[in-house]
Amino acid sequence: MGLLGDDKEWLTAFIESSSWATSSELWVLFIHMLLFCEVSQPLHFWETQWKCMGDDICLRFVFDISTSDCFVNDTEIQQTILFELEKLLNSATPSKSLPDFGLPLPSATILASIGNRLLMEETCYDRASLAAEHSRSHLLLNSDQLQIYNCILSSYQTNSQVLLFVYGHGGTGKTFLWRTIISFFRSVGKIVLAVAASGIASLLLPSGRTAHSQFKIPIDLIDQSTCHIKKGTHLADLLKQTLLIIWDEAPMSDRRCFECLDKTLRDITDNADRPFGGKTILLGGDFRQTLPVKHF
Repeated sequence: MGLLGDDKEWLTAFIESSSWATSSELWVLFIHMLLFCEVSQPLHFWETQWKCMGDDICLRFVFDISTSDCFVNDTEIQQTILFELEKLLNSATPSKSLPDFGLPLPSATILASIGNRLLMEETCYDRASLAAEHSRSHLLLNSDQLQIYNCILSSYQTNSQVLLFVYGHGGTGKTFLWRTIISFFRSVGKIVLAVAASGIASLLLPSGRTAHSQFKIPIDLIDQSTCHIKKGTHLADLLKQTLLIIWDEAPMSDRRCFECLDKTLRDITDNADRPFGGKTILLGGDFRQTLPVKHF
Protein backbone atom coordinates (compact mmCIF):
# COMPACT_ATOMS: atom_id res chain seq x y z
CA MET A 1 0.00 0.00 0.00
CA GLY A 2 3.05 2.25 0.09
CA LEU A 3 2.67 3.06 3.78
CA LEU A 4 6.25 2.13 4.66
CA GLY A 5 7.85 3.82 1.68
CA ASP A 6 10.67 2.54 -0.53
CA ASP A 7 13.61 3.79 -2.60
CA LYS A 8 11.72 4.00 -5.89
CA GLU A 9 11.81 7.79 -5.94
CA TRP A 10 15.58 7.91 -5.39
CA LEU A 11 16.24 5.11 -7.88
CA THR A 12 14.18 6.87 -10.54
CA ALA A 13 16.05 10.14 -9.97
CA PHE A 14 19.41 8.36 -10.06
CA ILE A 15 18.64 6.41 -13.24
CA GLU A 16 17.45 9.60 -14.94
CA SER A 17 20.63 11.41 -13.91
CA SER A 18 22.82 8.58 -15.21
CA SER A 19 21.66 9.36 -18.76
CA TRP A 20 23.55 12.66 -18.78
CA ALA A 21 25.77 12.94 -15.67
CA THR A 22 29.42 11.91 -15.50
CA SER A 23 30.62 9.23 -13.10
CA SER A 24 32.02 11.76 -10.64
CA GLU A 25 28.71 13.65 -10.62
CA LEU A 26 26.86 10.41 -9.90
CA TRP A 27 29.22 9.71 -6.98
CA VAL A 28 28.28 13.07 -5.45
CA LEU A 29 24.58 12.42 -6.05
CA PHE A 30 24.84 8.98 -4.43
CA ILE A 31 26.49 10.43 -1.32
CA HIS A 32 23.87 13.19 -1.10
CA MET A 33 21.13 10.57 -1.24
CA LEU A 34 22.79 8.53 1.51
CA LEU A 35 23.10 11.55 3.78
CA PHE A 36 19.90 13.46 3.12
CA CYS A 37 17.32 11.21 1.44
CA GLU A 38 16.98 8.39 3.96
CA VAL A 39 17.60 5.58 1.49
CA SER A 40 16.10 2.50 3.13
CA GLN A 41 18.26 -0.11 1.34
CA PRO A 42 21.65 1.44 0.48
CA LEU A 43 23.28 -1.92 -0.30
CA HIS A 44 20.57 -2.85 -2.81
CA PHE A 45 20.84 0.66 -4.29
CA TRP A 46 24.61 0.16 -4.69
CA GLU A 47 24.35 -3.34 -6.16
CA THR A 48 21.87 -2.23 -8.83
CA GLN A 49 23.46 1.10 -9.77
CA TRP A 50 27.25 0.74 -9.41
CA LYS A 51 27.79 0.03 -13.11
CA CYS A 52 26.46 3.41 -14.23
CA MET A 53 28.78 5.03 -11.66
CA GLY A 54 31.78 3.38 -13.33
CA ASP A 55 31.31 4.34 -16.96
CA ASP A 56 34.36 6.64 -16.90
CA ILE A 57 36.66 4.35 -14.91
CA CYS A 58 38.08 2.41 -17.87
CA LEU A 59 38.79 5.66 -19.71
CA ARG A 60 40.62 7.01 -16.66
CA PHE A 61 42.83 3.92 -16.56
CA VAL A 62 43.55 4.23 -20.29
CA PHE A 63 44.80 7.80 -19.75
CA ASP A 64 46.75 6.82 -16.63
CA ILE A 65 48.72 3.98 -18.22
CA SER A 66 48.79 5.41 -21.77
CA THR A 67 47.44 2.36 -23.58
CA SER A 68 44.26 1.68 -25.51
CA ASP A 69 44.38 -2.05 -24.67
CA CYS A 70 43.46 -1.59 -21.02
CA PHE A 71 40.93 -4.12 -19.73
CA VAL A 72 39.57 -3.45 -16.24
CA ASN A 73 37.47 -6.12 -14.55
CA ASP A 74 34.31 -5.47 -12.54
CA THR A 75 36.04 -5.96 -9.19
CA GLU A 76 38.59 -3.23 -9.93
CA ILE A 77 35.85 -0.86 -11.10
CA GLN A 78 33.78 -1.52 -7.97
CA GLN A 79 36.74 -1.00 -5.66
CA THR A 80 37.67 2.26 -7.39
CA ILE A 81 34.11 3.58 -7.03
CA LEU A 82 33.95 2.56 -3.36
CA PHE A 83 37.25 4.35 -2.76
CA GLU A 84 35.93 7.55 -4.36
CA LEU A 85 32.64 7.30 -2.44
CA GLU A 86 34.47 6.83 0.85
CA LYS A 87 36.58 9.93 0.16
CA LEU A 88 33.50 12.01 -0.65
CA LEU A 89 31.67 10.75 2.43
CA ASN A 90 34.63 11.50 4.71
CA SER A 91 34.98 15.01 3.29
CA ALA A 92 31.26 15.69 3.82
CA THR A 93 30.99 14.15 7.29
CA PRO A 94 34.30 12.93 8.78
CA SER A 95 32.43 10.88 11.37
CA LYS A 96 30.66 8.79 8.73
CA SER A 97 31.94 5.84 6.71
CA LEU A 98 30.45 3.48 4.13
CA PRO A 99 29.86 0.65 6.66
CA ASP A 100 27.56 3.03 8.57
CA PHE A 101 25.18 2.64 5.62
CA GLY A 102 25.70 -1.09 5.19
CA LEU A 103 28.14 -0.67 2.30
CA PRO A 104 31.54 -2.42 2.03
CA LEU A 105 34.84 -0.60 2.37
CA PRO A 106 37.23 -0.82 -0.59
CA SER A 107 39.91 -3.51 -0.44
CA ALA A 108 43.31 -2.06 0.49
CA THR A 109 45.11 -4.76 -1.52
CA ILE A 110 43.22 -4.08 -4.73
CA LEU A 111 43.52 -0.32 -4.29
CA ALA A 112 47.29 -0.67 -3.90
CA SER A 113 47.54 -2.49 -7.23
CA ILE A 114 45.23 0.03 -8.92
CA GLY A 115 47.39 2.87 -7.61
CA ASN A 116 50.52 1.32 -9.10
CA ARG A 117 50.60 2.22 -12.80
CA LEU A 118 53.18 -0.48 -13.56
CA LEU A 119 51.04 -3.15 -11.93
CA MET A 120 48.01 -1.94 -13.85
CA GLU A 121 49.91 -2.23 -17.13
CA GLU A 122 50.72 -5.87 -16.38
CA THR A 123 47.29 -6.91 -15.10
CA CYS A 124 44.73 -5.08 -17.24
CA TYR A 125 44.70 -7.64 -20.04
CA ASP A 126 41.57 -9.14 -21.57
CA ARG A 127 41.80 -12.55 -19.93
CA ALA A 128 39.06 -14.12 -22.05
CA SER A 129 40.82 -13.34 -25.33
CA LEU A 130 44.16 -14.48 -23.90
CA ALA A 131 42.61 -17.76 -22.76
CA ALA A 132 41.25 -18.31 -26.27
CA GLU A 133 44.65 -17.49 -27.78
CA HIS A 134 46.33 -19.93 -25.40
CA SER A 135 43.87 -22.70 -26.27
CA ARG A 136 44.69 -22.32 -29.96
CA SER A 137 48.46 -22.02 -29.50
CA HIS A 138 48.80 -24.87 -27.02
CA LEU A 139 47.47 -27.36 -29.57
CA LEU A 140 50.18 -26.34 -32.05
CA LEU A 141 53.20 -26.91 -29.78
CA ASN A 142 55.58 -29.64 -30.92
CA SER A 143 57.04 -32.21 -28.51
CA ASP A 144 60.12 -30.14 -27.59
CA GLN A 145 58.09 -26.98 -27.06
CA LEU A 146 55.53 -28.92 -25.02
CA GLN A 147 58.25 -30.29 -22.76
CA ILE A 148 59.43 -26.76 -21.94
CA TYR A 149 55.84 -25.54 -21.56
CA ASN A 150 55.03 -28.35 -19.11
CA CYS A 151 58.19 -27.65 -17.12
CA ILE A 152 57.22 -24.00 -16.62
CA LEU A 153 53.60 -24.90 -15.89
CA SER A 154 54.70 -27.50 -13.33
CA SER A 155 56.83 -24.93 -11.52
CA TYR A 156 53.75 -22.69 -11.24
CA GLN A 157 51.51 -25.50 -10.00
CA THR A 158 54.04 -26.68 -7.40
CA ASN A 159 55.13 -23.16 -6.43
CA SER A 160 58.76 -24.04 -7.16
CA GLN A 161 61.53 -22.21 -8.99
CA VAL A 162 62.85 -23.17 -12.42
CA LEU A 163 65.88 -21.66 -14.15
CA LEU A 164 65.77 -22.67 -17.80
CA PHE A 165 67.66 -21.81 -20.97
CA VAL A 166 66.05 -22.68 -24.30
CA TYR A 167 68.50 -23.01 -27.16
CA GLY A 168 67.19 -23.05 -30.70
CA HIS A 169 68.08 -21.81 -34.15
CA GLY A 170 66.27 -18.86 -35.63
CA GLY A 171 62.82 -19.81 -36.91
CA THR A 172 62.39 -22.92 -34.76
CA GLY A 173 59.50 -21.52 -32.73
CA LYS A 174 61.02 -19.92 -29.64
CA THR A 175 58.92 -16.77 -29.93
CA PHE A 176 55.78 -18.84 -30.52
CA LEU A 177 56.55 -20.76 -27.32
CA TRP A 178 57.08 -17.50 -25.40
CA ARG A 179 53.74 -16.16 -26.61
CA THR A 180 51.93 -19.38 -25.64
CA ILE A 181 53.37 -19.35 -22.13
CA ILE A 182 52.68 -15.63 -21.70
CA SER A 183 49.07 -15.98 -22.86
CA PHE A 184 48.45 -18.74 -20.31
CA PHE A 185 49.80 -16.90 -17.29
CA ARG A 186 48.22 -13.57 -18.17
CA SER A 187 44.87 -15.28 -18.80
CA VAL A 188 44.86 -16.45 -15.16
CA GLY A 189 45.89 -13.04 -13.82
CA LYS A 190 49.58 -13.75 -13.20
CA ILE A 191 52.35 -11.30 -14.02
CA VAL A 192 54.91 -12.24 -16.66
CA LEU A 193 57.64 -9.81 -17.71
CA ALA A 194 58.80 -10.38 -21.28
CA VAL A 195 62.11 -8.77 -22.16
CA ALA A 196 64.77 -9.09 -24.84
CA ALA A 197 68.34 -7.99 -25.30
CA SER A 198 67.46 -5.75 -28.25
CA GLY A 199 64.59 -3.44 -29.06
CA ILE A 200 63.76 -5.22 -32.32
CA ALA A 201 63.48 -8.60 -30.57
CA SER A 202 61.32 -7.10 -27.81
CA LEU A 203 58.75 -5.94 -30.39
CA LEU A 204 57.93 -9.60 -31.13
CA LEU A 205 56.92 -10.23 -27.51
CA PRO A 206 53.49 -9.24 -26.13
CA SER A 207 54.08 -6.03 -24.14
CA GLY A 208 57.80 -6.72 -24.49
CA ARG A 209 60.56 -4.32 -23.48
CA THR A 210 64.32 -4.33 -23.52
CA ALA A 211 65.94 -5.80 -20.43
CA HIS A 212 67.77 -2.53 -19.73
CA SER A 213 64.51 -0.56 -19.83
CA GLN A 214 62.45 -3.01 -17.76
CA PHE A 215 65.01 -3.69 -15.05
CA LYS A 216 66.89 -0.37 -15.04
CA ILE A 217 70.19 -2.08 -15.80
CA PRO A 218 73.11 0.38 -16.00
CA ILE A 219 74.65 0.95 -19.41
CA ASP A 220 78.20 0.93 -18.06
CA LEU A 221 78.46 -2.32 -16.13
CA ILE A 222 81.00 -3.44 -13.57
CA ASP A 223 81.00 -6.58 -11.46
CA GLN A 224 79.49 -4.68 -8.52
CA SER A 225 76.62 -3.14 -10.53
CA THR A 226 72.99 -3.47 -9.45
CA CYS A 227 69.75 -2.40 -11.10
CA HIS A 228 68.55 1.11 -10.32
CA ILE A 229 65.51 -0.14 -8.38
CA LYS A 230 64.83 0.83 -4.79
CA LYS A 231 62.73 -1.08 -2.30
CA GLY A 232 59.21 0.25 -1.87
CA THR A 233 58.98 1.73 -5.37
CA HIS A 234 56.28 0.76 -7.85
CA LEU A 235 58.80 -1.17 -9.96
CA ALA A 236 60.01 -3.07 -6.90
CA ASP A 237 56.41 -3.97 -6.03
CA LEU A 238 55.88 -5.15 -9.61
CA LEU A 239 58.95 -7.39 -9.49
CA LYS A 240 57.91 -8.85 -6.13
CA GLN A 241 54.58 -9.91 -7.64
CA THR A 242 56.09 -11.19 -10.89
CA LEU A 243 55.77 -14.94 -11.37
CA LEU A 244 57.91 -15.45 -14.46
CA ILE A 245 60.57 -13.53 -16.38
CA ILE A 246 61.15 -14.42 -20.04
CA TRP A 247 64.41 -13.08 -21.49
CA ASP A 248 64.77 -13.54 -25.25
CA GLU A 249 68.06 -13.28 -27.14
CA ALA A 250 69.84 -13.85 -23.84
CA PRO A 251 73.25 -14.72 -25.42
CA MET A 252 73.44 -11.13 -26.68
CA SER A 253 73.47 -9.79 -23.11
CA ASP A 254 76.54 -9.28 -20.96
CA ARG A 255 76.74 -11.80 -18.10
CA ARG A 256 76.79 -8.85 -15.71
CA CYS A 257 73.23 -7.98 -16.80
CA PHE A 258 72.03 -11.26 -15.30
CA GLU A 259 74.23 -10.85 -12.23
CA CYS A 260 72.84 -7.34 -11.84
CA LEU A 261 69.24 -8.59 -11.93
CA ASP A 262 70.09 -11.51 -9.64
CA LYS A 263 71.46 -9.25 -6.92
CA THR A 264 68.55 -6.83 -7.21
CA LEU A 265 65.85 -9.51 -7.02
CA ARG A 266 67.52 -11.13 -4.00
CA ASP A 267 67.43 -7.74 -2.30
CA ILE A 268 63.89 -6.54 -3.04
CA THR A 269 62.33 -9.95 -2.34
CA ASP A 270 64.32 -10.39 0.89
CA ASN A 271 65.29 -13.81 -0.43
CA ALA A 272 69.07 -13.65 -0.53
CA ASP A 273 69.61 -17.42 -0.45
CA ARG A 274 67.93 -18.20 -3.78
CA PRO A 275 69.06 -17.13 -7.25
CA PHE A 276 66.98 -14.30 -8.68
CA GLY A 277 65.09 -14.10 -5.40
CA GLY A 278 63.25 -17.35 -6.12
CA LYS A 279 61.71 -16.14 -9.39
CA THR A 280 61.33 -18.53 -12.32
CA ILE A 281 63.57 -17.39 -15.17
CA LEU A 282 63.19 -18.55 -18.77
CA LEU A 283 66.05 -17.55 -21.04
CA GLY A 284 66.24 -18.19 -24.75
CA GLY A 285 68.39 -17.51 -27.75
CA ASP A 286 70.70 -18.80 -30.45
CA PHE A 287 74.45 -18.71 -29.94
CA ARG A 288 74.88 -18.95 -33.72
CA GLN A 289 73.44 -15.44 -33.99
CA THR A 290 76.08 -14.07 -31.62
CA LEU A 291 79.52 -13.07 -32.85
CA PRO A 292 82.58 -14.58 -31.15
CA VAL A 293 83.64 -12.64 -28.07
CA LYS A 294 87.27 -11.59 -27.96
CA HIS A 295 88.83 -10.07 -24.86
CA PHE A 296 91.27 -7.22 -25.38
